[in-house]
Amino acid sequence: MKTLSLVAALLMTCFTFAAPLPAGKPSEVNEKILKAFKESFTNAQEVTWHEYKDVYQASFRQDDVQMRAQYDAQGTLLKTIRYYDGSRLLPAIKTKLNKKYPGREIASVTETTEDSEIGFVINLKDENKWYIVKSDVYGRLELINKFNRGDK
Repeated sequence: MKTLSLVAALLMTCFTFAAPLPAGKPSEVNEKILKAFKESFTNAQEVTWHEYKDVYQASFRQDDVQMRAQYDAQGTLLKTIRYYDGSRLLPAIKTKLNKKYPGREIASVTETTEDSEIGFVINLKDENKWYIVKSDVYGRLELINKFNRGDK
């Protein structure tokens, strides 16, 4: 029993120190980061903050899109991630997807911006399969994975 209690205490200590900042505690994020965030994302709603090694991440909604923004301690925006449905995807990419993967529906899109590079991971589906397709802003498509749907 003592061993079990000791193991439980050690695990709790590890999880406590490895955990991000409690959600919704922007007072623990420095003023440079908060200022940069408020300037870039003026319509952000439901903002929660997490701290990881050398990175502060805000998770929030803006214009009905779930987003994440990552900052360094100096308030420099490092990366943004946006999650949305196919209706918000660039028309040129949608056109190329429809041509290369006819009959497949765009289930979701993950858009990542980092170092002036924008990339998209697009989840397509048809009656039997899921397709994971990567694209750049020019619509250069690459099939990353394809697998059977488990929801059928």
